[in-house]
Amino acid sequence: MWTVELGRTGVRLPNLALGTWNIRDPAAMRETIRAAVDLGVFHIDTAEIYPGAEEIVGEAIRGIRDRVFLTTKVAPQHATYAGTLAACEASLRRLGTDFIDLYLLHWLERDTPLEETLRAFRTLMEQGKVRFAGVSNFGVRELRRAQELFQPDALVNDQVEYNLTNRRIERDLLPYCREAGITVSGYSPFWEGRIPRRSPRWRGVERIAARYGRSPYSIVLNFLARQRDVILIFKTERVEHLRENVAALDFTLDPEDVAWMEANFAP
Repeated sequence: MWTVELGRTGVRLPNLALGTWNIRDPAAMRETIRAAVDLGVFHIDTAEIYPGAEEIVGEAIRGIRDRVFLTTKVAPQHATYAGTLAACEASLRRLGTDFIDLYLLHWLERDTPLEETLRAFRTLMEQGKVRFAGVSNFGVRELRRAQELFQPDALVNDQVEYNLTNRRIERDLLPYCREAGITVSGYSPFWEGRIPRRSPRWRGVERIAARYGRSPYSIVLNFLARQRDVILIFKTERVEHLRENVAALDFTLDPEDVAWMEANFAP
């Protein structure tokens, strides 16, 4: 792994983060979270709408909070000024912490009062309950508007989907964020586990993986991680898969394999 600066804050995070969407085995998830921190994947991503996730994360990091960077999100239906403040307080209680490292608006809806959401973010930062603020699932147009509304404070993160079949961010969002000093986090690098195994392209990934003695998942993660300033958020409840994902960055794909991936999974 390597580190990525969060915005222009000077705070550096591992380029891998552990997600917590759709937890099926709370005990296994708690074990995996603690193992992740020990392995250096100390950035844990969650959200108020992930059923039971904030409580599970809070239980897992009890006693090691000082070693963890926590991201959570407010849902747009709660994103009025008062609603955001209340949602943050509820997240703090569930997480068992006094502050959230990075607080995001989960997505933007037509009726989301963005001015109020960002005003609440500013209040929470002034109160010391949130260190940094950002957004999720914002395109360039929405991000520009949010930046204008949040000045003079800076939004430091945009969390978006990023995987082999959805590389659109490489065309516009990622270049824009690099120029603006906003770190991009990519979630669902494995399509939420729904790998298209029957496609000829996926069989090609399997053939590449066989040559390296790796899993196809490792090839996917390694390829996406070539964008060295993007944080990749993966979710697993199994420590062995966690270790496999961390190890996926300890080798380099040959140029011909990169070229094949580029040709078959174009942005």
